[in-house]
Amino acid sequence: MFRLLVVRLHCPITHMADERSRYSRLAPFPVQERLRLSLLAIHFFSPLAYREVCAAIRKTPPAENRIEPLGGHDFLTYLKETNQLLEADRYIYRIRELLSQLADAHLLTEMGRGRDVMIGTLYYFMRELTEREQQGVLWLAPALGAEFIHHVFSTVTVHLTGINSDGDVRAGTGLVIAPHWLLTCAHVLRKMKVHERQVLGTTEITVLRTLVHDAIDVGLVEVSPALPCLPGLAFRNPDIAETVFTVGYPRVPLSREPTLVMHKGEITSAMITTFTAQKLFLYSAIARPGNSGGPIIATTGHVVGIVTEELAEKASEVSMPFHAGVCAAEITRAIGELEASVALPVEEYQ
Repeated sequence: MFRLLVVRLHCPITHMADERSRYSRLAPFPVQERLRLSLLAIHFFSPLAYREVCAAIRKTPPAENRIEPLGGHDFLTYLKETNQLLEADRYIYRIRELLSQLADAHLLTEMGRGRDVMIGTLYYFMRELTEREQQGVLWLAPALGAEFIHHVFSTVTVHLTGINSDGDVRAGTGLVIAPHWLLTCAHVLRKMKVHERQVLGTTEITVLRTLVHDAIDVGLVEVSPALPCLPGLAFRNPDIAETVFTVGYPRVPLSREPTLVMHKGEITSAMITTFTAQKLFLYSAIARPGNSGGPIIATTGHVVGIVTEELAEKASEVSMPFHAGVCAAEITRAIGELEASVALPVEEYQ
């Protein structure tokens, strides 16, 4: 009797699913589409754009010297009226999710609830951006998450190759910090002669020279032609226990091509001083040979340092090494002492 009841309950549901198609589109937006829609939302909910967006959605604004918060349903209407998203109503769940993520990241300020049950939260965009944040979109990282960070940093994180003294091919990671300059670790450049010709994505570049600091594990590679930079790229020092990601090109066994690998962890010590007087910080994300020189990125989108050599008791023994990084302040000092024609882009909060 129980089995018969189960059949009778399930058959009508299957039949109904076959007769109609789902109205809502539930697939996640690709990262580039999430970025585009986020920027549209920031503009839409900005008080400075209030009159403009009211006109676009045919909404009568209050008195000339007043503004009122707009809601998620208004934003859907805006996407439809401006042809920014075809059949916008069918993406109501994903739009609601995106607006919530922007609010959770304190990029949108919730201003109560409107009448719409599904997407009725009212918002303002009240965030004041720093001068460096205004140059790009990295400030959206807290809302758009790890996929966004991987996406944007993949364009400026490079695979550096060369040969060691035995003629074996070696590699490390570099970060584009200026059109003609890559940042990496000094030990990466010491342990191999960098190939004069490098292929970065689809671009072939020529290495003009390398600079190595004597005391700080920081190196620079000057290249030509100019490489595209990441707008708004900014370094700052790490904070204890904040979440970070390592991004780089460690050697992956059996892989036919270099692969950009990302690991998540947290800052476990914001500053230590080694017996060799190096000032480093520690983190729990995994870094492997080949990661050296790669950026360590906070969830805020800031680069807090670069991967340096791990700290272990003895290289010949099995141990649990500490993963270490060179912080922004030390990188800045090293570049200044190298007297290169480049400065590290540092977040000054101005």
